[in-house]
Amino acid sequence: MSLSNVPQPILALIFVLILALLAAAVCAPGARAQAERSPFEAGIDYNYVRANGPPGSCQCFSMNGGNIWAGVRLFDGFSAVGEFSGQFTNDANGTGSDLTLYSYLFGPRYTVGKSDRWQPFAQVLLGGAHSAGTFEPTLRGGSGSFNAFAMVAGGGLDVTLTNHIGLRAGEIDYYLTRFPNGVNGRQNNLRVAAGLIFRF
Repeated sequence: MSLSNVPQPILALIFVLILALLAAAVCAPGARAQAERSPFEAGIDYNYVRANGPPGSCQCFSMNGGNIWAGVRLFDGFSAVGEFSGQFTNDANGTGSDLTLYSYLFGPRYTVGKSDRWQPFAQVLLGGAHSAGTFEPTLRGGSGSFNAFAMVAGGGLDVTLTNHIGLRAGEIDYYLTRFPNGVNGRQNNLRVAAGLIFRF
């Protein structure tokens, strides 16, 4: 398969992962033990969502956006995390209609702390989603806005660069939303993200 067939967001995430590996190698002398870090951290990510708006077969479309999050370490690798994200497309499902999707999620994250530099994590965040635009996953036509339950479940890899800065080299989440669609009231989405981490 040629690189021209790979979606641009996936190429961007591969590029970020390569940069993360290079940065980790360069910054190795500056990294400190996890125990010396403050338990508070925050991050900002680019994310790509493969959205499944209509019920039944995939009929998927792409959305781009970002998220900000904050977390506090509690005990034994567990953190409490809050996240706000937003994604947008101006051609949902090939219809030429726009869609903006926001979510506000909270929940636990577990980080494997055996390495000071490489920190794999898993998380389950629950909350709500808000959609707006001329494309709506409902039976009603026209533009409007709706609220629904939302959840992300997945994980990724964080890379420590210095005591205060890290890199989210990659994150993959199952992203569930429950907007009414006249069939099953469920959208099974995929979210991929990468970004920066700030530790205080």
